[in-house]
Amino acid sequence: MGKSFLTTVMLLCGTAQAMAAHQDWVVRHQPDRFIDRVMMEAWADSDKGSSRMALYCDTENGFRVMFLPNRALMPEGPAQLTLAIDGAKPIVMEGDAFGEESTDVVTLHNSDRIQTALSNARHVAVGFRNSVGELTADEAFTFGDLTAHRPTLMKVCPVTGARTAR
Repeated sequence: MGKSFLTTVMLLCGTAQAMAAHQDWVVRHQPDRFIDRVMMEAWADSDKGSSRMALYCDTENGFRVMFLPNRALMPEGPAQLTLAIDGAKPIVMEGDAFGEESTDVVTLHNSDRIQTALSNARHVAVGFRNSVGELTADEAFTFGDLTAHRPTLMKVCPVTGARTAR
C-alpha cells in the first residue's frame, strides 16, 4: 500500500505542475500621507506555452494589460494583438513589444476598451502580430474567478467612456 500510494502522489504532483497556473485578483493597499493607493493584480499562465498574461489596476495608473512571453516572440516596437475573450468576437488591439533578443513584455494601448470584458473573463485567446500584421504566435490563457473582486476593480479603475468590448 505504501509504494502504490507514493506512486499515486508523485503522479498527481507531476500532473499539477504541468497544469497552467493562475492568480485571481489580489488587492493591496499602500497608504501614505496623502492617499490610500489601491493596487490590484491578477494573472494567468499560458495554457500550453511559457507566456503569462497579467492584469493590473491601481488608483494612480488605471487598468493595464501586459504579456510576458519569456521567449523571442516579436521584434521590439509596435505590435498588434487579437484578443477573443470567452469566445466573443476577436478584438484587435495595438500595443508595444519590449526586449532585444527575446520579448520581455508586450503592453496594450487603450486597455479600457476591454476592461469590462476582462473583469469577468475566464478564457482569453490571444494572437500576437508583428508591426506588419503577420501572426507570430497564438496563446490561450485561463483565469479562475475574476468576478469576485469586480466591484472593487470598477471602483478603483472605473471604465471611462462607452468604448467597452461587450
